[in-house]
Amino acid sequence: MTTPHHDVIAARLSDYALGYLTPDERREVEQHAGQCDACSQELSELLLVMDGLARSAEPVVPPAALKQRVLARLGRETQEGVATVQPLPGRTVVADVRRSGWSGAWLAAAAALLLVAGGSLYLALERQDRITSELARVAGEITELQQRLGDNAAQADMVLSILTAQDMRRIDLASAGGTQASAARAYWSPTRGLLVAADNLPVPPPGRVYQVWLIGSGGGPVSAGMLGSLGAGRGLLIAPPPGGISTGPVTVAVTDEPPGGLPAPTGGKHLIGSL
Repeated sequence: MTTPHHDVIAARLSDYALGYLTPDERREVEQHAGQCDACSQELSELLLVMDGLARSAEPVVPPAALKQRVLARLGRETQEGVATVQPLPGRTVVADVRRSGWSGAWLAAAAALLLVAGGSLYLALERQDRITSELARVAGEITELQQRLGDNAAQADMVLSILTAQDMRRIDLASAGGTQASAARAYWSPTRGLLVAADNLPVPPPGRVYQVWLIGSGGGPVSAGMLGSLGAGRGLLIAPPPGGISTGPVTVAVTDEPPGGLPAPTGGKHLIGSL
Protein backbone atom coordinates (compact mmCIF):
# COMPACT_ATOMS: atom_id res chain seq x y z
CA MET A 1 0.00 0.00 0.00
CA THR A 2 1.38 3.34 -1.00
CA THR A 3 1.59 6.34 1.27
CA PRO A 4 0.45 9.91 0.47
CA HIS A 5 4.09 10.87 0.37
CA HIS A 6 4.62 8.24 -2.29
CA ASP A 7 1.76 9.66 -4.39
CA VAL A 8 3.22 13.17 -4.20
CA ILE A 9 6.69 11.98 -5.24
CA ALA A 10 5.27 9.82 -8.03
CA ALA A 11 3.50 12.85 -9.45
CA ARG A 12 6.82 14.70 -9.51
CA LEU A 13 8.75 12.08 -11.48
CA SER A 14 7.93 13.60 -14.86
CA ASP A 15 8.92 17.07 -13.64
CA TYR A 16 12.19 15.59 -12.40
CA ALA A 17 12.92 14.01 -15.79
CA LEU A 18 12.09 17.27 -17.56
CA GLY A 19 14.24 19.32 -15.16
CA TYR A 20 11.40 21.39 -13.73
CA LEU A 21 12.05 20.78 -10.01
CA THR A 22 13.98 22.91 -7.58
CA PRO A 23 17.19 21.48 -6.07
CA ASP A 24 15.38 20.64 -2.82
CA GLU A 25 12.57 18.88 -4.67
CA ARG A 26 15.07 16.93 -6.77
CA ARG A 27 16.84 15.71 -3.63
CA GLU A 28 13.49 14.64 -2.14
CA VAL A 29 12.64 12.65 -5.27
CA GLU A 30 16.08 11.03 -5.36
CA GLN A 31 15.87 10.03 -1.68
CA HIS A 32 12.43 8.51 -2.16
CA ALA A 33 13.43 6.71 -5.38
CA GLY A 34 16.36 5.22 -3.54
CA GLN A 35 13.90 3.47 -1.19
CA CYS A 36 10.95 2.83 -3.55
CA ASP A 37 11.42 0.23 -6.27
CA ALA A 38 8.31 1.35 -8.22
CA CYS A 39 9.33 5.01 -8.39
CA SER A 40 12.96 4.08 -9.07
CA GLN A 41 11.90 1.92 -12.03
CA GLU A 42 9.55 4.54 -13.46
CA LEU A 43 12.14 7.31 -13.04
CA SER A 44 14.81 5.22 -14.79
CA GLU A 45 12.47 4.57 -17.70
CA LEU A 46 11.58 8.26 -17.94
CA LEU A 47 15.22 9.32 -17.95
CA LEU A 48 15.96 6.72 -20.61
CA VAL A 49 13.10 7.99 -22.77
CA MET A 50 14.21 11.62 -22.39
CA ASP A 51 17.79 10.72 -23.25
CA GLY A 52 16.64 8.81 -26.33
CA LEU A 53 14.48 11.72 -27.45
CA ALA A 54 17.37 14.13 -27.06
CA ARG A 55 19.57 11.97 -29.29
CA SER A 56 16.95 11.11 -31.91
CA ALA A 57 17.02 14.44 -33.76
CA GLU A 58 19.14 17.51 -34.17
CA PRO A 59 18.29 20.30 -31.69
CA VAL A 60 15.56 22.48 -33.11
CA VAL A 61 13.17 25.01 -31.69
CA PRO A 62 9.68 24.06 -32.89
CA PRO A 63 7.34 26.86 -33.99
CA ALA A 64 5.40 28.45 -31.16
CA ALA A 65 2.12 27.47 -32.83
CA LEU A 66 3.12 23.79 -32.81
CA LYS A 67 3.96 23.89 -29.11
CA GLN A 68 0.66 25.59 -28.28
CA ARG A 69 -1.32 23.00 -30.24
CA VAL A 70 0.41 20.11 -28.47
CA LEU A 71 -0.08 21.63 -25.03
CA ALA A 72 -3.73 22.44 -25.75
CA ARG A 73 -4.37 18.87 -26.93
CA LEU A 74 -2.69 17.41 -23.86
CA GLY A 75 -4.65 19.79 -21.66
CA ARG A 76 -7.95 18.50 -23.08
CA GLU A 77 -6.89 14.89 -22.67
CA THR A 78 -5.73 15.34 -19.08
CA GLN A 79 -8.96 17.11 -18.16
CA GLU A 80 -10.89 14.12 -19.50
CA GLY A 81 -8.73 11.44 -17.88
CA VAL A 82 -6.92 12.88 -14.83
CA ALA A 83 -8.25 14.04 -11.48
CA THR A 84 -6.50 16.47 -9.14
CA VAL A 85 -5.70 16.31 -5.44
CA GLN A 86 -5.11 19.03 -2.92
CA PRO A 87 -1.97 20.88 -4.07
CA LEU A 88 1.00 21.63 -1.91
CA PRO A 89 1.48 25.33 -1.11
CA GLY A 90 2.39 27.17 -4.30
CA ARG A 91 2.15 24.08 -6.54
CA THR A 92 -0.43 22.19 -8.61
CA VAL A 93 -0.10 18.43 -8.41
CA VAL A 94 -1.66 15.94 -10.82
CA ALA A 95 -2.90 12.89 -8.99
CA ASP A 96 -2.32 9.29 -9.91
CA VAL A 97 -5.96 8.57 -10.89
CA ARG A 98 -6.28 8.00 -14.68
CA ARG A 99 -8.88 6.32 -16.82
CA SER A 100 -6.71 4.64 -19.43
CA GLY A 101 -3.59 3.75 -17.48
CA TRP A 102 -1.57 6.81 -18.64
CA SER A 103 0.61 8.27 -15.89
CA GLY A 104 1.56 11.94 -15.74
CA ALA A 105 5.15 10.90 -16.40
CA TRP A 106 4.24 9.11 -19.62
CA LEU A 107 2.01 11.99 -20.74
CA ALA A 108 5.02 14.26 -20.34
CA ALA A 109 7.14 11.81 -22.35
CA ALA A 110 4.46 11.72 -25.07
CA ALA A 111 4.43 15.52 -25.16
CA ALA A 112 8.19 15.60 -25.52
CA LEU A 113 8.01 13.00 -28.29
CA LEU A 114 5.37 15.00 -30.15
CA LEU A 115 7.44 18.16 -29.86
CA VAL A 116 10.57 16.42 -31.12
CA ALA A 117 8.69 14.78 -33.99
CA GLY A 118 7.03 18.07 -34.88
CA GLY A 119 10.34 19.87 -34.65
CA SER A 120 12.00 17.27 -36.87
CA LEU A 121 9.22 17.64 -39.44
CA TYR A 122 9.54 21.42 -39.29
CA LEU A 123 13.33 21.11 -39.73
CA ALA A 124 12.89 18.79 -42.72
CA LEU A 125 10.42 21.16 -44.38
CA GLU A 126 12.70 24.09 -43.67
CA ARG A 127 15.63 22.23 -45.24
CA GLN A 128 13.51 21.35 -48.25
CA ASP A 129 12.61 25.02 -48.69
CA ARG A 130 16.28 25.99 -48.42
CA ILE A 131 17.29 23.34 -50.96
CA THR A 132 14.53 24.42 -53.35
CA SER A 133 15.58 28.05 -52.99
CA GLU A 134 19.24 27.15 -53.51
CA LEU A 135 18.43 25.09 -56.61
CA ALA A 136 16.41 27.98 -58.03
CA ARG A 137 19.29 30.36 -57.37
CA VAL A 138 21.83 28.04 -58.99
CA ALA A 139 19.53 27.51 -61.98
CA GLY A 140 19.26 31.28 -62.34
CA GLU A 141 23.03 31.66 -62.22
CA ILE A 142 23.48 28.91 -64.81
CA THR A 143 20.96 30.60 -67.10
CA GLU A 144 22.76 33.92 -66.65
CA LEU A 145 26.16 32.33 -67.37
CA GLN A 146 24.78 30.61 -70.45
CA GLN A 147 23.40 33.94 -71.64
CA ARG A 148 26.72 35.64 -71.01
CA LEU A 149 28.61 32.86 -72.79
CA GLY A 150 26.21 33.17 -75.71
CA ASP A 151 26.71 36.95 -75.78
CA ASN A 152 30.49 36.58 -75.57
CA ALA A 153 30.47 34.01 -78.35
CA ALA A 154 28.36 36.30 -80.53
CA GLN A 155 30.71 39.22 -79.83
CA ALA A 156 33.75 37.07 -80.59
CA ASP A 157 32.18 36.06 -83.89
CA MET A 158 31.49 39.70 -84.72
CA VAL A 159 35.06 40.76 -83.85
CA LEU A 160 36.46 38.01 -86.08
CA SER A 161 34.05 38.97 -88.83
CA ILE A 162 35.09 42.66 -88.66
CA LEU A 163 38.82 41.99 -88.52
CA THR A 164 38.76 39.54 -91.43
CA ALA A 165 36.35 41.51 -93.65
CA GLN A 166 37.77 42.47 -97.05
CA ASP A 167 36.47 46.03 -96.67
CA MET A 168 37.88 46.54 -93.14
CA ARG A 169 39.91 49.71 -92.59
CA ARG A 170 41.96 50.66 -89.53
CA ILE A 171 41.52 54.14 -88.06
CA ASP A 172 43.92 55.50 -85.44
CA LEU A 173 42.15 57.75 -82.93
CA ALA A 174 43.92 60.71 -81.38
CA SER A 175 43.08 62.62 -78.21
CA ALA A 176 41.01 65.74 -78.82
CA GLY A 177 39.97 68.80 -76.86
CA GLY A 178 43.11 68.95 -74.73
CA THR A 179 42.40 65.63 -72.94
CA GLN A 180 45.19 63.34 -71.80
CA ALA A 181 46.94 61.23 -74.42
CA SER A 182 45.06 58.01 -75.08
CA ALA A 183 45.88 55.02 -77.24
CA ALA A 184 42.82 54.09 -79.29
CA ARG A 185 42.13 52.37 -82.57
CA ALA A 186 39.03 51.67 -84.62
CA TYR A 187 38.43 48.89 -87.15
CA TRP A 188 35.65 49.77 -89.55
CA SER A 189 33.91 47.49 -92.04
CA PRO A 190 30.84 48.97 -93.77
CA THR A 191 29.51 45.44 -94.23
CA ARG A 192 30.47 43.89 -90.89
CA GLY A 193 30.57 46.62 -88.25
CA LEU A 194 32.81 48.69 -86.01
CA LEU A 195 35.36 47.68 -83.37
CA VAL A 196 36.89 50.35 -81.11
CA ALA A 197 39.54 49.54 -78.50
CA ALA A 198 40.91 52.31 -76.26
CA ASP A 199 43.52 52.47 -73.51
CA ASN A 200 44.62 55.16 -71.04
CA LEU A 201 41.24 56.84 -71.21
CA PRO A 202 40.55 59.65 -68.73
CA VAL A 203 37.65 59.24 -66.34
CA PRO A 204 34.59 60.86 -67.96
CA PRO A 205 33.04 63.87 -66.24
CA PRO A 206 30.65 63.10 -63.34
CA GLY A 207 27.36 61.69 -64.57
CA ARG A 208 28.68 61.14 -68.11
CA VAL A 209 29.75 58.13 -70.21
CA TYR A 210 31.58 57.74 -73.50
CA GLN A 211 29.58 57.42 -76.74
CA VAL A 212 31.01 56.53 -80.15
CA TRP A 213 29.96 58.27 -83.36
CA LEU A 214 30.42 57.55 -87.06
CA ILE A 215 30.37 60.47 -89.48
CA GLY A 216 30.15 59.69 -93.18
CA SER A 217 30.78 62.03 -96.08
CA GLY A 218 27.94 64.48 -96.51
CA GLY A 219 26.06 63.27 -93.41
CA GLY A 220 25.73 64.01 -89.71
CA PRO A 221 27.00 61.92 -86.77
CA VAL A 222 25.38 58.52 -86.32
CA SER A 223 25.62 56.75 -82.96
CA ALA A 224 27.50 53.46 -83.01
CA GLY A 225 26.80 52.80 -79.33
CA MET A 226 28.34 53.28 -75.91
CA LEU A 227 32.02 52.64 -75.26
CA GLY A 228 31.94 49.93 -72.62
CA SER A 229 34.34 50.33 -69.71
CA LEU A 230 36.78 47.49 -69.03
CA GLY A 231 38.27 49.25 -66.03
CA ALA A 232 41.76 50.77 -65.61
CA GLY A 233 41.09 53.36 -68.32
CA ARG A 234 40.17 50.80 -70.99
CA GLY A 235 37.14 50.85 -73.26
CA LEU A 236 35.66 48.59 -75.93
CA LEU A 237 32.90 48.82 -78.50
CA ILE A 238 31.73 46.03 -80.80
CA ALA A 239 28.78 47.06 -82.95
CA PRO A 240 27.13 46.15 -86.24
CA PRO A 241 27.26 48.82 -88.95
CA PRO A 242 24.72 51.58 -88.20
CA GLY A 243 22.48 52.73 -90.99
CA GLY A 244 23.10 55.97 -92.86
CA ILE A 245 26.86 55.61 -93.31
CA SER A 246 28.22 55.57 -96.86
CA THR A 247 31.07 53.34 -98.00
CA GLY A 248 33.33 56.33 -98.60
CA PRO A 249 35.49 58.29 -96.12
CA VAL A 250 34.41 58.07 -92.52
CA THR A 251 35.29 59.71 -89.20
CA VAL A 252 35.10 58.03 -85.80
CA ALA A 253 34.66 60.26 -82.73
CA VAL A 254 34.16 59.67 -79.00
CA THR A 255 32.30 62.21 -76.83
CA ASP A 256 30.96 62.23 -73.26
CA GLU A 257 27.17 62.05 -73.00
CA PRO A 258 24.52 61.26 -70.37
CA PRO A 259 24.09 57.58 -69.41
CA GLY A 260 22.24 55.74 -72.15
CA GLY A 261 23.50 58.12 -74.83
CA LEU A 262 21.79 60.62 -77.08
CA PRO A 263 20.77 60.64 -80.77
CA ALA A 264 23.23 63.48 -81.46
CA PRO A 265 26.48 64.50 -79.71
CA THR A 266 26.29 67.27 -77.11
CA GLY A 267 29.34 66.72 -74.88
CA GLY A 268 33.05 67.30 -75.16
CA LYS A 269 35.01 65.47 -77.82
CA HIS A 270 37.72 63.15 -76.44
CA LEU A 271 38.88 60.98 -79.35
CA ILE A 272 38.71 61.45 -83.12
CA GLY A 273 40.16 59.82 -86.23
CA SER A 274 39.38 59.64 -89.94
CA LEU A 275 40.16 57.48 -92.96
